[in-house]
Amino acid sequence: NVTGSMAEPPLRILLVNRHLNIGGVETYLCRLVAALTARGHRVGLLTEGGRYEEWAVKGGAKLFKVASLARDWSAVLDSLRAANFDLVHAHNYNSARVGRRVSAALGCRYLMTVHGPRPRLKQLFFRDWSDEVVTMSEGDRDNIAWWGGAGCRPIALSFYGIDPGRFRPGLDPAAQASESGLSDAGPRIVFVSRFSNRKADVGHALLDALSKLREAGHDCRLLLIGEGPERPGLETHAARINRTLGSDRVRMVGPRSDVEYWMSLGDICVCTANTALEAMACGRPTIAAGRTGYFGPVTPSNFEHARRICFADHGAAPALVTPSAFGRDIAALLTDPAAARAAALANAAIIERDYSLAPMAADMDKIYRRQLGQS
Repeated sequence: NVTGSMAEPPLRILLVNRHLNIGGVETYLCRLVAALTARGHRVGLLTEGGRYEEWAVKGGAKLFKVASLARDWSAVLDSLRAANFDLVHAHNYNSARVGRRVSAALGCRYLMTVHGPRPRLKQLFFRDWSDEVVTMSEGDRDNIAWWGGAGCRPIALSFYGIDPGRFRPGLDPAAQASESGLSDAGPRIVFVSRFSNRKADVGHALLDALSKLREAGHDCRLLLIGEGPERPGLETHAARINRTLGSDRVRMVGPRSDVEYWMSLGDICVCTANTALEAMACGRPTIAAGRTGYFGPVTPSNFEHARRICFADHGAAPALVTPSAFGRDIAALLTDPAAARAAALANAAIIERDYSLAPMAADMDKIYRRQLGQS
């Protein structure tokens, strides 16, 4: 239940994001649409569309779809004006370039959210900041809080919310186990990610860790779930590891819409950002590793530290992603599975209490109303 108090009048919000394909920002937007709609707001979404269109519409979004966001946004300007939006909310840098122009054309407030780090040189040439900038972690905030970035603008912190009705402990992954072909005995490691540059490096390190884990007595199976430009390289590496081990211990699963069941299949999940929260909400022992480095197993005691760097996706992680780090921490988790499961269930309780959809929507509601001078 994400319904909030609507003592204040409902708002009309236009979200702007280039794609609606599988990805962390897109997943967040679909959840945000549903959560804001449940609070009584009207939500539009200016986008080129993609795999998640149906999800966004089901959540309550009215799509304003264009072939090219950068080139064609003006073609839907009359329809946008008719919707009478109060605020345009753009997500990440490419979409912000359009979002700022749309807000000016509509004569309404403009807000930008940053989802991830950006090199300082690129920030220097960016000119489409909003008066107040939203970031999704302290790592993001620190990345833009300098004179060549957001400068003196106020920076608001928000967070990713997870749907505990979908991502929860106790899901039965029997169908996914059968489909994977790895239903025989042996601990399963599930890596869920977009396979792009530094995130793909996590998959390569996991593959290289399998032989060492086997030597230590842990004959692990590895499932790689996702898509992206680096997938061919991971497929080649996986085939080589399977030949080395003499049997199929690795499976490339591809992108999935039933990812919560694949996470539940894992004895250990390896994820970053949104996907790390999803895996933990399913009650799975989770190792955080991503494009900014290696964090390691997330426990109740270090959960907030991991969240502040978006589980090694936004801020500086404490270590490098290496096969030896995975080998050490996976072996430790498998050696004491009862303790690992107990910590995982405690993480799930933290997410359901503090990082579900209702508090996420309430937090964004406050930011919107501050922008509109209603609080």
